Amino acid sequence: MNKEAYRAQVDAVSFSPDFQDRTMARLQALAQEKEQKTMKKMNLRTGLVAVALTAALSITAYAAVTLLRPQDVAQRAGNEALAAAFEQQEAVTVNEVKTVGDYKVTLMGLVGGEGLSEVESLPGGVARDKTYAVLAYERADGVAIQEDVPDLTVSPLVEGYAPWRLNAWTLGGGVTTFAEEGVLYYLFECDNIEPFADHTVYLSVYPGTHIPPSAELFDFDGESGAIKAKGDAALFVLPLDKTKADPQKAQAVVDDTFGPQPMESQAPEEEPGDDVESKSFSFLEDPERPGEYQIIEN
Repeated sequence: MNKEAYRAQVDAVSFSPDFQDRTMARLQALAQEKEQKTMKKMNLRTGLVAVALTAALSITAYAAVTLLRPQDVAQRAGNEALAAAFEQQEAVTVNEVKTVGDYKVTLMGLVGGEGLSEVESLPGGVARDKTYAVLAYERADGVAIQEDVPDLTVSPLVEGYAPWRLNAWTLGGGVTTFAEEGVLYYLFECDNIEPFADHTVYLSVYPGTHIPPSAELFDFDGESGAIKAKGDAALFVLPLDKTKADPQKAQAVVDDTFGPQPMESQAPEEEPGDDVESKSFSFLEDPERPGEYQIIEN
C-alpha cells in the first residue's frame, strides 16, 4: 500500500466526539501514577536512611554514657586492693547523676569500713577506717575532657555539723584523678564516715578547684542541722547503713579535730572556713604520681 492510499484509509476512520478528552485524561493518569511510584521509592530510601541514622546516633549516645566501673577506676589508679573491695558485697553502687555548673557528675559507688576488711593485704593498700568514693565528670556540652585537673571540688558533709567545720579538709581527704576517653574519673577518699550514718551524710560537689565549703556555697540551719546547696553546688545523699553508726566514735572524730564544740546557731557572716584556714589545710600533688593529691595540714 502506497503512502497516499494509507492516508486515505486513516482519514476515513471516524472518532467519537470525546476521543481527544478521554485520551488526554488517560495520559495524565499514567503520568500521575508514574510520579507516585517514584515518590514511594524516594520515601522508602529516605526512611531507610533515617533508620540507619537513628541507629548510628543511638550507638553514639550509648557510647557517650558508658563509663568504667568503680573497680576499673580503682585498678587504673593502681590500687588492686581497692578494686577488689569494689567487687565485695559491702560495696554500694549508686550511679546517681547531677548537673554541677558545666559538668554532668555521676556518683558511681562507694565502699568503706568493714567492706575493706578482706582486701587490706592486697597490693595498693586500703585502710578499714577509710571511705572511698568514685565519681565521673562529663562536660554537659559534650566536649571531651583531656586533662585530669578537676574544675570541681568534692567534700563529704554531715547534717548537724556546719560544712565549714566537718568536710574533706577535716576528715583527711585525698583524691586521685585521671582522664580517659573524654571522661574525668575522680577517686576520693577520706576518714571512714560510717560512724555518722545515723545522720544524713552527703558527698557535695561544687565549682572550684580544692575550695573548702563556705556559706556562699551552702546554707546551714544551726537549729535543725540541715544543709542545703546554693547555686551550682550539688549534694549526693550517701546510702549508708544506719546500723553501722557509732555516735561516740563520730564525736571523737569531731573532738580530735576541733575539740568539743557546741552546734553553731548560724553561719558566720565573714568568709567561713576560719577553723580550716587556721589549721592551714591544703591539697598537695604527689610529684611522683601526677593526678594524686592529699589534703594535708601545714
